Amino acid sequence: MKMRIRVGFWLGVRRLRRYMTRAPALRLRGRISELVKRVSRESMEQELFASCLILRNLAIIQKDKPLSLDHMLEELMDASDALRSVYEDVLFRWRSGQGNQSFSAFEERIGTKTAEHFAFLLSGMDRINPAEMITALDTFEETYSGERITAAMRRASRKSFLITAFATASVFAVLMNFAVVVVFMDMMRILGGMGTS
Repeated sequence: MKMRIRVGFWLGVRRLRRYMTRAPALRLRGRISELVKRVSRESMEQELFASCLILRNLAIIQKDKPLSLDHMLEELMDASDALRSVYEDVLFRWRSGQGNQSFSAFEERIGTKTAEHFAFLLSGMDRINPAEMITALDTFEETYSGERITAAMRRASRKSFLITAFATASVFAVLMNFAVVVVFMDMMRILGGMGTS
């Protein structure tokens, strides 16, 4: 006969709460959530650059006719993955009549300087002609590329510093090992000489 152990729901909740309130688990969970946010923010920023390219292509195709912001947001929403919900939120706020306040969704969801600049750029798209829009988008692309290059150079500098530090430490360890062996061999020779005399 099999014996069944029944655990009540609230007992399970109490046990789960006890395990979840431990400090190391919370710190690990916080670090993981920060890492996920950083990766998500990075993918969103990369999609901002792709959105800029899409807008520029739309402006080149429709250079004789001004584009409505509503149409541009729909095109961006259809072409994006990570930013789809952000564009939906902006489009909903825009259609609700919130005006330039609708672009604050970029700052709320992404929270980077690039997102703020892109939101400012999008907010003025309805008032400028496509030729000026192409110039503004080119400027944004150059700025974004410059920021990416600067960030990559910082990462490379950090990596080179770490590699140099590890190489220096390993060379120092080899030299220390050599010095210990030489001193030990010298001491053995001296001790061996003392025993023979």
